[in-house]
Amino acid sequence: MDPTIQMMLQGYIDGLNSLNPSSDALKREIEDFKKELMAFGESQNDAMTFFPKFQESGLMGKYMDLSTKITLAAQAPKEDAPKEKKHIPTPAEWLEPFKTAYDYIKDLPVRERGLAVYRKLFEIGEKHTDITEFLIEVEKENLLWKICSEDTLGILSISLTGMDPLYKGLTYSVRKNIEAWMASICEADAYYLQDLLAADIMKTPPRILQPEHYVICLGAHLMVYRGPKGKEGIMEMIATGDCAKQAFMTNASNMVIAKLQARRTMDIIHKALGLTFDDIIADEFLRHKLIATSNVCGLSRAYAQSSTNILDILADTWHNEIVPDITLVEAFRREASLNFGRWRLPSDDEAERAKAIARDKYAHLPYFKYEDQLQGTIHVGTGEGFDIKLPR
Repeated sequence: MDPTIQMMLQGYIDGLNSLNPSSDALKREIEDFKKELMAFGESQNDAMTFFPKFQESGLMGKYMDLSTKITLAAQAPKEDAPKEKKHIPTPAEWLEPFKTAYDYIKDLPVRERGLAVYRKLFEIGEKHTDITEFLIEVEKENLLWKICSEDTLGILSISLTGMDPLYKGLTYSVRKNIEAWMASICEADAYYLQDLLAADIMKTPPRILQPEHYVICLGAHLMVYRGPKGKEGIMEMIATGDCAKQAFMTNASNMVIAKLQARRTMDIIHKALGLTFDDIIADEFLRHKLIATSNVCGLSRAYAQSSTNILDILADTWHNEIVPDITLVEAFRREASLNFGRWRLPSDDEAERAKAIARDKYAHLPYFKYEDQLQGTIHVGTGEGFDIKLPR
């Protein structure tokens, strides 16, 4: 299951558990609902579209209904209580289930926005002895809805601080989700605004949400052309005198195909995004997408790479071999100013050292303060143009 989706579902499960169901029947209902949640979560693989699909599935409504049912059951008079006199709960009695829920999460700073609403609710409870007056004020403040909305907003806002702000494909839907939750005043409102959000994401231009996908493809073609499976491999064969016919022809074929693919991909990028190759190199976010890197920090705050000159090599290849469309023989004869070398992903040891550097740099951000409480991460993006330099 996607870790971000798992984190969201776990929040709902924790919320139900915190209400302390009073009967075995309710406990069974919760367990059955958990199974439904997990089955739904396993069927989803895109955290960006999770909320709209979650609401469409009816599970959000079922969650709210079950929460209400558990709360009401806790407030119901015991069977052995005198039936001739109906007990009207005091505000303090009515708040007992909420105090149980509050105690369950009170030591989790990541839930502070939701905790603040609970404290407001308890503050109002202390002012009143009459349940009717108490509920009227709670309703005026819309606190029962805010317990849900503010808690969700807190988690989303903190998660956002762990994401690369340059990665619009990741942050756009989260920011829009935050806007929707801030604007919602009830469950029906949330449903409606999430529907609008889903429609907005569907029609949002690719230049906002998906430029990195095109650029990743371009980078892959260029590295096949220039790397060990292409020109670099052939140059090594020539240098060592080990020119096995099949291996030579395979690399040469890779170069021809990769060149055509790179030119075609760049044409699509220019038409779809209005970008040139130099625009990509100049872009603080997109230039990192030309090369394969390892995420080393939270929700793609930073990447590590083993070589520092790959971008220069790809730029040299594009401008001096791909664009002029020189022949393979001309490419082999050309003495490039840069050598590709044995390009590789960072080793495990390098990645671990890079993680330590990145976490130290971003330790002040809420996401990294409370990461253990968020129960999951996703790994995409670069990191504000932050290049990790590994100490030798």
